[in-house]
Amino acid sequence: MSISRLEEIRKIRLGKLAKLRRLGIDPYPPQSSLDLTSVVKARDAEGQTLSVAGRLWRWRQHGQVIFADLKDSTGQIQLLFQSKKLADKFDVLKLFDVGDFLAVSGEVIKTSAGEITIDVDKFELLSKSLRPLPDDWHGLKDVEDRFRKRYLDLLVNPEVKSRLEVRTKIISSIREFLDNKGFLEVETPTLQPIYGGGFAKPFVTHHNVLDCDFYLRISDEMYLKRLIVGGFEKVYEITKVFRNEGVDYDHNPEFTMFEAMIAFEDYEYGMDLIEEIFEHSAKKVLGKTKINFQGKELDVKRPWNRYKYVEAIQKFCQINPLDWKTLAEAKLAAKALNISSEKLKGLEKTSKIGEVIAFVFEEVVEEKLIEPTIIYDYPIEISPLAKKCSDPRFTQRFEMFAFGSELGNNYTELNDPVDLYQRFVEEKKREKAGFEEAHQTDYDYLEAIEHGFPPTCGIAIGIDRMVMLFTNAPSIKEVILFPTLRPENVVAKPKTSPSTKDYSISNEVRQKFPGISFAYTIIKGVKIKKLETELEKLKKLTVESKKSVTLAEVSEITSIRNYRTMLKTTGVDTGSRRPSPEALMRRIIQGKNLYNINTAVDAYNLAVLETNIGLGGFDLAKVSQPVVLRFSRSGEEMHLLGDEEKTKTKDGELVYADTDKLLTLDLNYRDIDATKITEKTKDVILFADGGPDISPDDVVSALKKGASYIQKFCGGQVGEIILVQ
Repeated sequence: MSISRLEEIRKIRLGKLAKLRRLGIDPYPPQSSLDLTSVVKARDAEGQTLSVAGRLWRWRQHGQVIFADLKDSTGQIQLLFQSKKLADKFDVLKLFDVGDFLAVSGEVIKTSAGEITIDVDKFELLSKSLRPLPDDWHGLKDVEDRFRKRYLDLLVNPEVKSRLEVRTKIISSIREFLDNKGFLEVETPTLQPIYGGGFAKPFVTHHNVLDCDFYLRISDEMYLKRLIVGGFEKVYEITKVFRNEGVDYDHNPEFTMFEAMIAFEDYEYGMDLIEEIFEHSAKKVLGKTKINFQGKELDVKRPWNRYKYVEAIQKFCQINPLDWKTLAEAKLAAKALNISSEKLKGLEKTSKIGEVIAFVFEEVVEEKLIEPTIIYDYPIEISPLAKKCSDPRFTQRFEMFAFGSELGNNYTELNDPVDLYQRFVEEKKREKAGFEEAHQTDYDYLEAIEHGFPPTCGIAIGIDRMVMLFTNAPSIKEVILFPTLRPENVVAKPKTSPSTKDYSISNEVRQKFPGISFAYTIIKGVKIKKLETELEKLKKLTVESKKSVTLAEVSEITSIRNYRTMLKTTGVDTGSRRPSPEALMRRIIQGKNLYNINTAVDAYNLAVLETNIGLGGFDLAKVSQPVVLRFSRSGEEMHLLGDEEKTKTKDGELVYADTDKLLTLDLNYRDIDATKITEKTKDVILFADGGPDISPDDVVSALKKGASYIQKFCGGQVGEIILVQ
């Protein structure tokens, strides 16, 4: 709905509000005067007279009779307003709108159509709405709008409300399980003078009165262990933690963590306890242990798969880290794996074999752990707070995984203060070597455990990811009521980047096509699938809406006409090489469907069809940044997607190129095979084509739509929108 239409509706409703007040009706009373019951009870009370309250949902007037639907948190019921029964009060109803809150009283009847209905003889306005509820929302709008306006999302998408109710039940089931085992729930500080208990960047704040910096906790672990020193034996906390890091399909800067400490137990006890918690919660909340997650059946019933850290690498990489004798040998083996050049940069910071082992696991193995799995015996270099195994290269640490994501970090706590001090020294060295997330030295904690710290097992579960698993949620944002988002005024303001040192348009192209532009953004942390049912439905609806368009009408679309003019100017035969929006429209007119490539490509193709702006997406790891829009040179070669032979360009064709290769031909009409988006792609870079007579605002808007669809169906975090002119 347009902004002007929204303002028009709001103005009309403000007029109704004023009329209500002139009639002496309080549009916002403190409470109802009626004795209210719930809708669900009213539906079972045929023949009785009772009162209910809720939000008006639908409104259908037939002369002197009005039918409406009213919803409360328990359900929905039909209302019947009759002029003959309500007399003068019937005229007041014209001042009501869908979205208003109403209390009504009347007999519960069944209509001739069999619909349970309240035949209203008395009503009260409880709250007048000034803005309309979204029509035809149902997940078809911009995905960020759903998260920003969660109150509307909850109203119109029942599955969202259901998912978040499951979240509450999961947390309650964990509490029930632990309370029955004699655990004590505690609270520890959110503001901490030293952050610890995890590898993460903290949020920093300043305390004015104390005149010192504090950190929002990245974990509550260090304080829970102090409580064990203080004499408690079984403690736990379910709390918010904060990590100043990236946002993607399974990361949010503010998230909920369950953590517990158990004295006189080790990590093997912890493994069993974690499996018990998941099984208990699944049975309690879902009534079963088998869960359908993204088209695959997963079972959280005990026992789970368990592998040692190096065993998992052996299984999924066909290499044995225990054979590595030197750091150079370890790095050479890592480089031989199928890891992108961009990610291999992280290998440069490693200075010990254990760090290389961890690098390989995180980049190759982790995403393959789909079934509920426990990985244990982690390298000591990445486990500063865990007790050593009999093999001192490894520690009594374990993590559990499902759907390619870590669900929690656990270990037998290191209770030797001398050993721990040496670990902190090593962490300080790692920090100096460039590992920004190295663990900080906590001298107060060292002093605490010098008073004696019994053998202790620490366990933790990321609640949000557990809820993702239990509710088949594709993104962590779907299971958080109000996920962290970039403020709208920042998102909406594209950054102009004319610098030739960054993404740019060549001077030759600028001179030939004054006013030309393009826009781009990066979507990080995507999870791409072959198909997504909701996306296929949306594609079908969009295709149906375009079938009545004629070829003559397509040729008159401003953006398509503009693209054709540019291509003709560069010598292209637009009868055989058409702009990408035109090519898609012609498919539809010819009775064909949109291509089925994968959820990312299909998502932005959908945006092309809706906006008539050319979009092109690439696997960011395969692109050597920055990118320039320029003219091709005669004889440049490119292996276009779908072609067996390489194509040689002519002088003056419009191409996008990175620092070492051509990426596309004819703007985003054809792209190369090497940078194609696949189900293995983790980060996507998306471009939108402009033109001399195409508004930069339209280019940015189309890019946002394409990025929004990718995020909706593939997850990930959309970065800054960059406009290049």
